[in-house]
Amino acid sequence: MAVEASVGVIGYFMPIFAFMLVFIIIYALLKKTEILGGGEAVMLFISFILASFFIVEASLVEFVQFSSAWFGTLIIMVFFVLAIFAFMPWKEPFEFMSKSSWFSWVLLALIVAFFIISSAYTFHWAVNWGSVQSWFNTDWFGMILLLIVAGIVSWTIKGKAA
Repeated sequence: MAVEASVGVIGYFMPIFAFMLVFIIIYALLKKTEILGGGEAVMLFISFILASFFIVEASLVEFVQFSSAWFGTLIIMVFFVLAIFAFMPWKEPFEFMSKSSWFSWVLLALIVAFFIISSAYTFHWAVNWGSVQSWFNTDWFGMILLLIVAGIVSWTIKGKAA
């Protein structure tokens, strides 16, 4: 009698994997940023509490599953693009990767957009575009847009005058 391995058993361990992933990431972020000082017990406790939310709420486990799979795909794509740039015949192929360059901002925008889209998919929220469009047609939108444009122009002029 042959015994078949079932991949479906992994489904039972997914909440534990989600808990561990969230726990480790939150703990690492708290440790690296030192927001709470050096209190190891406090960092462990907060990491445990936040990771526990991912056990209690099933949709959060689904969010971690969906996000981690696609985030891994995004990281592999970025790696391959950077590998292609490494073989370009330029003098400095990675010159565009400095902290103040456009590439860093585009990568950050892609990561933020990725998490917004994955949360919209997981939690089934959507934007009511009819409400948004009706808001664009109000006088308040024109006033807010005018103030934003005036602020940007003022900031640009102040920066060039200094």
